[in-house]
Amino acid sequence: MNMASQSLILGGHTAKKPLLLALLGGFLSLALMLSAFGLTGVAYAVPISGVGEFTVQFDKLNGSGFKMYGGVAEAGNAPQTPVFVNEMEKATIQGLRISKDFPALGIRVVIVASELVSIDGLVQKATQINGNISFGSLTMKESYVGDTSNPVEKAAKEFSQGADSITIENGDIKTVYLFQQKVSLPGMKVYFEKLN
Repeated sequence: MNMASQSLILGGHTAKKPLLLALLGGFLSLALMLSAFGLTGVAYAVPISGVGEFTVQFDKLNGSGFKMYGGVAEAGNAPQTPVFVNEMEKATIQGLRISKDFPALGIRVVIVASELVSIDGLVQKATQINGNISFGSLTMKESYVGDTSNPVEKAAKEFSQGADSITIENGDIKTVYLFQQKVSLPGMKVYFEKLN
């Protein structure tokens, strides 16, 4: 008796309708969860990462206890992207808009807060920062860290910047990671836009 097993490999395809329903169900669940945060107005320890680059825009940010230094982070399909790591002890933001494009689905997910947002313990890893920025008591320093074979890692450890206060107007930041120990989002709305 010959009990040899054989494998048969068939060509596969993705069932688009169930995939889209699952993705939209996930987005709806995310929207419901964020709406719950909007009803209470406060969320604790909120990290956003692993979704690739997204955009944070605002009219004005006032922060205290600011630190910035270089780092590396995963940015979508690039596992070692140079980033600016920004930390603030406290921040308030007017006109906040966070958006993420999903070109494969042809949609953009948008989160806005119509009232003043307050944040404790902000950490952000940005690939691009645009805006009108002013600092209070700005300090820049360079530290020797020894030899390293990775120039990005060396630069990340050698240069840092800090300030007692920071103000950014007309901010437009491309970021791959966002963390807040505590955030209040009064007047928050989550919605979808169709990409052109």
